[in-house]
Amino acid sequence: MFEVEIMREDEAVKLRDMRIIDPFDFDEHFDKCLDYLPHYRTSADTLRTALELDPDSTLEQTLRKHIMKNLLKKIDEGQPMEYISEFRTVTMVLVSLEFHKTAWMSHLCHLIQEAALYISTVIEKGGGQLSRIFMFEKSCMFLCVFGLPGDKKPDECAHALESSFSIFSFCWENLAETKLVSISITNGPVFCGVIGAVARHEYTVIGPKVSLVARMITAYPGLVSCDEVTYLRSMLPAYNFKKLPEKMMKNISNPGKMYEYLGHRRCIMFGRRHLARERNKNHPLLDREKELEAFQMAQRECLHQKKGQAVLYEGGKGYGKSQLLAEINFLAQKEGHRVLPLKLKEADFKQCFYAIQTLMAIFFEIDACPAYYRQECLHKQLRGMVEEPLHCLFNDLFFVKFPLSFKVSHMDDLTRQKKVKACFFQVLQEAVRETPLIFLIDEAQYMDAASWEFLETLLSTVPIIMVMTLTSTFTLCGCAQHFLQSSQAVLVPILKLATTSLLRMACWELGVVSIPQELQIYLLHRCFGNPLYCEVLCQDLLSKDVLLFHDLQKEEKNSKWETLSANAMKSTIYGILPAGSEEDQELYICTVKDDVNLDTVLLPPLLKEIAVNQLDQLSLEEQLLVKCAAVIGHSFHIDLLQHLLPGWNKNKLLQVLRALVDIHVLCWFSKSQELPAESILVPSSIKIIEQTKEQKKKKPDADSPLSLQEELSLPQTEMLEFGVPLLREAAWELWPKAQQIALHLECACFLQDLACRCQSCHGGDFVPFHRFAICSAKSCSGISRFYSYKDTGSVLTQVITDKLQLPSPQDSFQFQTKPFRSQEAFTSEHCRTEEEFLDQVNRKLAQTSPEKDMLTTKPCHCEEILQLVLSPLTQHCLVIGETTCAFYYLLEAAAASLDLSDNYM
Repeated sequence: MFEVEIMREDEAVKLRDMRIIDPFDFDEHFDKCLDYLPHYRTSADTLRTALELDPDSTLEQTLRKHIMKNLLKKIDEGQPMEYISEFRTVTMVLVSLEFHKTAWMSHLCHLIQEAALYISTVIEKGGGQLSRIFMFEKSCMFLCVFGLPGDKKPDECAHALESSFSIFSFCWENLAETKLVSISITNGPVFCGVIGAVARHEYTVIGPKVSLVARMITAYPGLVSCDEVTYLRSMLPAYNFKKLPEKMMKNISNPGKMYEYLGHRRCIMFGRRHLARERNKNHPLLDREKELEAFQMAQRECLHQKKGQAVLYEGGKGYGKSQLLAEINFLAQKEGHRVLPLKLKEADFKQCFYAIQTLMAIFFEIDACPAYYRQECLHKQLRGMVEEPLHCLFNDLFFVKFPLSFKVSHMDDLTRQKKVKACFFQVLQEAVRETPLIFLIDEAQYMDAASWEFLETLLSTVPIIMVMTLTSTFTLCGCAQHFLQSSQAVLVPILKLATTSLLRMACWELGVVSIPQELQIYLLHRCFGNPLYCEVLCQDLLSKDVLLFHDLQKEEKNSKWETLSANAMKSTIYGILPAGSEEDQELYICTVKDDVNLDTVLLPPLLKEIAVNQLDQLSLEEQLLVKCAAVIGHSFHIDLLQHLLPGWNKNKLLQVLRALVDIHVLCWFSKSQELPAESILVPSSIKIIEQTKEQKKKKPDADSPLSLQEELSLPQTEMLEFGVPLLREAAWELWPKAQQIALHLECACFLQDLACRCQSCHGGDFVPFHRFAICSAKSCSGISRFYSYKDTGSVLTQVITDKLQLPSPQDSFQFQTKPFRSQEAFTSEHCRTEEEFLDQVNRKLAQTSPEKDMLTTKPCHCEEILQLVLSPLTQHCLVIGETTCAFYYLLEAAAASLDLSDNYM
């Protein structure tokens, strides 16, 4: 036996130990184990006696306490195990506790129980769940997961880091026998689902990031460490982290950069907190003229009336609030105003008076100066405006050390606080007499209550301009709401971008003057008028290299009239040029590559996270319906949807559909709508709020048969479509690949018996004896190829069996309509087996070649219907060409689904 140590970059190994050992006798080892474990059976087939226990309701209620709530609800609703599994991005926290060897076991049990209770309580606030506990001789580990199905929340990484630091501090301070506390955090895509045999099912997470979080514990002991992804996605200040040295990790080839999380260090929290975005001179601010007019009006009133004015811009995430502040910052400085910019973080809400502390540090120009020079710089700023004995009032606020004066030493804490605020008012009053002063505060919903109260008093006493941004989904504190009610404060909503402005922005991001129509539809369907979505999607398309760029002048010279006409129909030339560009600058247009289908392009990680967060705000029933509907496509029929939902009756289906329609996740499909209307191309951003659910709770008799029948009255059509395509794509990507294929096969199974010609092709079965052939095949084989497990509502547990039973491409039914007799008469007279039956039918169809040629070459609109209704099926189960009815090809795909699914995998 050799024990070696792998040197850096696998260039060499170091021999640490070499021994000659006797051959291992497994039978002897197993016999010894049986001697020490008398409860192990040697003659029975089952070693785990717990599997043979009778049902016990008391025991079951006790065990239910140890199962995650969302998972337990899904089990109670009867969801199949395959429907529970998902691929999603989560944040994992691994807590390792090592105890002293002298600790008693009974004492350790109490310590572990205390730690488990505290950990589960802390992480639950941020959407975390305690997944597993590993026990060792003198140590234990707790695996916590943030963002499991149903628990996704914004700022997931920030919550995980803050919870980890709180757990770290608690364990060190309260667990007496603790020898070492180590915590590691990673973020990335994992498999969340049930693994193991049926008798040993376990819900857990699996993926490379799970392995990394375990290796980090041993590589960085005694620290709260995180990977680079967590560091970047947390959006926390960089000075709260410390970069760690690189270390080799077992089975991890490239772990990336690692950081230590230091928590919120108050001594430097006011430093370097300027606006997140800078103005891009080559990227103009589009469609924000009304918002800028509100600022300019407040500016004029403040200068003329000598009264403070506040403008608060409220909008959703990604609506361009930070870019608007950057533009205001540029315009104000251009006019000679002094601007104090500040961007807040979520953690700042917990720090009393933090916003004013940081703004005044920026005002005194000590926010970025070295610590040793801070006191001297502050002394110069206060000289002549604040009395010398009062300088020591700012010691704790700005971390300086002015000598304590006799006057201040006799003040209590409340008097000192009032005196500090009075000094700030005095300093700002003197400053605005020389130069107009503007406060720019981004993400003001994170401002603490004391700062809101100070700004309200400042607004009424000093002629100052305040410009803030708010995210509409957050609930403001009482002081903030009182500030908004002031007559000097104006709340301006930031709306979504208009269609034209959004497309112009896309051209700016891509560096072109024209984009094709398919790209326009792709962006409008997914952006919802949100500038951030447009920016991320354009950058994602550029990184995936799916676009072609052409010189506009060369294309016009080399293109024929037909090509120019086609391009004119498919795209729009936007009359925009980059700022500062010359007239003879080359102009470009872009097109989508021929082999690229934009509908199959995966979402960027950022947009997927936003959509999954919205999906998790729905109820569990609504989540399951959206996920199953996403399998079918953008539009779907309720009967096909019900087929994919296990154990759902029609009333339950319609009730959940109505709830999703009310919050605009789904909408009824209009038959008369041939081209997408503006309301569908640019849908409103989804706002899943509790108002709709509260209204439902107020209806006590909502479940009565009469009210249910009135509420669930259907429109003329039974087709629905997604009001938010972004949500559909995110829900589709949550399915593991095996489930995607299996559910597509189930859709094909359901639609097999429905294959028929459209009315433009005179209706009826375009495949003669189609239904008879299916029924005969079922009766001859003894079981149905596709419907043997239809009543169970799930195909997932039968996929392997079905693949063995699916017909080959040579067995697909290539025949046309002709009058025929009943199934029983035909099968009894002409065939005894399936092969004989198909031979008889093919010989009869050989005589109908004229009709066959006509049907195989005549186009119809069924293909467009299928593309609209079954887009994922057409992507992965069908190959549609210049053919007749699309449902006929759906039948062919069902017959050849084994080969097609293998190619897809």
